[in-house]
Amino acid sequence: MSSTPGGTLDVVLETPGAGPSRPTQTSSPRPPLPDPILNEEDEDADREEFLRRQKEYVDLERSVDESAELLTSLASYLTTFQDNLSDVSGQISDLQARSDEIERQLKGRRVILPPLNALLSDLIIPPSLVLTLRDTEPAQNPQLWLQAIAELEDKMVAVKSRGVKVKAARELEGIIEALALKAIHQLPPFLLTLIRPLRSASKGLSTNLAVMQTSLLLKYQPFYAFLLRQSPRHAKQVERGYVNAARAYYETGLRRYARALGQIRLRTPDKPELIAVPSSEEVAAAAAAGGKTPPGVKAAYERLRFADLDVEGQAGAVILAYQADDKEMTAPAEALFRFLGLVLLDNASAEFTFIVRFFARAGLSQPAPPPRALALSGASTPVESPPLRAVSEAGRSRVGGGTRRQGVATPDPTESLKDAERIWTEVFGSALESCTSFFNGLVAPTPLPAIPLLTVIRLNDHLIATAESRGALPLISYLTGWKLQLWPVYRKAMDAHIESLKRLADEADAKGLASYMSKGVKDATVHAVALRYAALFGCVSALSDEADEAMIFSSMTRLRTELVRLIQVQSNKIKDAQQRQSFTSSLYELVVRELIAGPGPPTHPRLQAELSFFRTREEEARRRATPQQ
Repeated sequence: MSSTPGGTLDVVLETPGAGPSRPTQTSSPRPPLPDPILNEEDEDADREEFLRRQKEYVDLERSVDESAELLTSLASYLTTFQDNLSDVSGQISDLQARSDEIERQLKGRRVILPPLNALLSDLIIPPSLVLTLRDTEPAQNPQLWLQAIAELEDKMVAVKSRGVKVKAARELEGIIEALALKAIHQLPPFLLTLIRPLRSASKGLSTNLAVMQTSLLLKYQPFYAFLLRQSPRHAKQVERGYVNAARAYYETGLRRYARALGQIRLRTPDKPELIAVPSSEEVAAAAAAGGKTPPGVKAAYERLRFADLDVEGQAGAVILAYQADDKEMTAPAEALFRFLGLVLLDNASAEFTFIVRFFARAGLSQPAPPPRALALSGASTPVESPPLRAVSEAGRSRVGGGTRRQGVATPDPTESLKDAERIWTEVFGSALESCTSFFNGLVAPTPLPAIPLLTVIRLNDHLIATAESRGALPLISYLTGWKLQLWPVYRKAMDAHIESLKRLADEADAKGLASYMSKGVKDATVHAVALRYAALFGCVSALSDEADEAMIFSSMTRLRTELVRLIQVQSNKIKDAQQRQSFTSSLYELVVRELIAGPGPPTHPRLQAELSFFRTREEEARRRATPQQ
């Protein structure tokens, strides 16, 4: 760029080339620009324009100044707002800290509130509780007292547990002990009043003990449980009162019942009959039966049903003691034993269940058994339950709730059962003597025949099984003692049968002087003996049990050996061979036919083996009796 003399500027613009190979180009000359400094006309014009717009510039300057002032004021306001905002933020932080502190205090109070409420609930004794125990008696409103005793014992446990750390609890101990002492002196007379009807000579047996136990005594069992925990001496007083009353009740009832059964048995005594000594009536009946079962044998089969506890029809109904006054009333010994066993089982098991539930140590609970109508009882005693009233909400919630109180140790169930067995033995000890006397009459001095004895054994086994299912532990031991007495008597009876049949076979085989001196064994007698053996085997099969099967059938095997020997000896007296084999075949056929018609189960292995044994010999004898072609 250069200046010309005319005052113009020559500006030369050079554009850089694209590269070293491109030649430098010179721009074309342009007209010169006016000089802004030396152009007076333009300067005057600008001055005039400025003067003309001077006011606008002044206003603009003023506006700028005002804006600057506004900006300065705004900056001051913003600074003040920022300072205020910082103050507010600090206050909010303080409030947040206070809020957190209040929240922590609230949480702490919420944590303390439940135990504090529990403490107040434990330490507050409702006036209704004090008034109930102080001014009333259990007989006036037993239900109210049930609630009061439950609440009182809870208070006793709570005060005792808190007395170590809480002064107020220690101050309440005297009041609680006074209330407990009042209850301890009030409850035994009330409980003893409930069992007073059992002691009455006129109302003793007419009182339904089962109804009294389930409707009254068990209803007020919490009273006895309270005494047992708080005053064992007073609980023992109630226990002795009940034991004495119940012992007299059962002793009188079972003694009368056993005596009535003994009177009935005297009307139809069982005569000891040996298998080899049939009566003339039996011999005649066996000969006239014509291949059918004689009526006497059928009657023996009918008596086998008494081996079960559940017997259908009128024959299965348990007779009552007053029915013994009927002179026409008769029953076999097995049925009488069944009646006594059922009465003993129902009464003894129900009594043991009641004793476990009522006299159990605190904390041991048992399921409630169904009410039983005891065979010893007559009419029931109607009772009315007292109206319900509330002691307090706490007491109402605890009565019948079944919750275990804190601080009450759970006893060992084994110890409680031992106590129950001891009480049961004290109650039933004298009553069992009457049952034992009746039982001894069945086994000595003249025991029952073998099949009635085995029926009694099976019935006793069913009694033991039922007692086990009901949990009557002391009764199981007593019935097991009967079982141990019965088996030796049964084995002795079977040995007597075997010995009698052996003597009969020896008598039939007598020769020389012995044969001359003896009267001889008749064919009809052998026929009757064979029939009795088949009936005996069928009854044994029907009454057999897998546990003692080997012992029972070992005697039957010995008996069969003597029977076969008797048949062989008797048949050898027949000179004609065909008649001899025909006689033998008829006896074996009689045994097979009666074994099939008897009460033994057809699928019984022992019965099947016995049938096979006699069928083989019957077929062999029949084959020999058939003339050879």
